[in-house]
Amino acid sequence: MFDKLVDVLLNFLHLFKFWIVVQPYEQAVQLRLGHYQKVLTEGLHWLIPFGVDYCISEHIVPTTHSLGDESVTSQDGKSVGFHAVVTYRISNIQKATLEVADSSHAVLDATCGEIGRVMRESTWAQMLQADLPERLTSACRKRGWRYGIEILSVQLAGLALVRSIRLMQK
Repeated sequence: MFDKLVDVLLNFLHLFKFWIVVQPYEQAVQLRLGHYQKVLTEGLHWLIPFGVDYCISEHIVPTTHSLGDESVTSQDGKSVGFHAVVTYRISNIQKATLEVADSSHAVLDATCGEIGRVMRESTWAQMLQADLPERLTSACRKRGWRYGIEILSVQLAGLALVRSIRLMQK
């Protein structure tokens, strides 16, 4: 009972908060009554309280996302398994917060499809070449910009010929 009273009191006091501190590894988008105002960089910023101003903050430093194990059939008909790791950062905070529901899902969209396409269009011999990570990064980077995300690198933690068995269930 007492903890609920404390929660209500803290939520009420939060309405009077008239500042935000943006950390050095973040940027924030300021909205006023639901309309975009500006991008806030690190430091102390004043806000209009009572929910008039609202801020959405995101980390803008590079982060890594593992895409998991995938398999494709190469251009020469070989089943290839791989594990991709993507390093990215948010380059346009306004686009990444206001035009995309979840930036991690945007990274998956920008990378999984492009990695699969490049791998399907390559032969096994082309996949073994040293420039494969650069080709993957270039393809994914083009797609990531539309979400305000900069793809810094795509690495393959594993690349091997595999047997692929797919079970169909009714």
